[in-house]
Amino acid sequence: MISIALALAAQAVPPQPMTVVVAHDAITDRLSATATMRGEGERIEIRCRAPDWGDVSVEYHSRRWLARGNFLTGQQPVTYRFDAQRPYRRLWHVHDRTASFDDRGRVVSFLQALMRARRLVIRTRDVENHSFDSVFAIGETSGPITQLLQTCGSARLNPRVLGTR
Repeated sequence: MISIALALAAQAVPPQPMTVVVAHDAITDRLSATATMRGEGERIEIRCRAPDWGDVSVEYHSRRWLARGNFLTGQQPVTYRFDAQRPYRRLWHVHDRTASFDDRGRVVSFLQALMRARRLVIRTRDVENHSFDSVFAIGETSGPITQLLQTCGSARLNPRVLGTR
């Protein structure tokens, strides 16, 4: 009985708050921001540099070395799923322990889903070709993502993500 209660408590990991770090370049005066969500020793980072909408990217940082992507493109399929929604299998750029993408349409849909969800599961492969899942319990993300996007000042991206258009 006690072991069942301990097992259930271990599964219910509370979400860690998403943090935002804003940096100011001393030479160019450009702002950049990084919003970080942590889970089970891994993290998701959303990065941007003002005022370039194309510089917004989503990065997954793993504890494991990720399987190398395609020889020419460096991309490999990564599957992710928010809550009980349908899973998405997309090509991400892979380098060592990081997988990322920066396509504007994909960034918009990922951020919108992230702001509504409570759980994210990412499935990919390591260098030994073993499939593994990373689970993120999602807490409050709307405030940090809004802060990140307002720092970047993207007139093209912000209204689509934040629903102000």
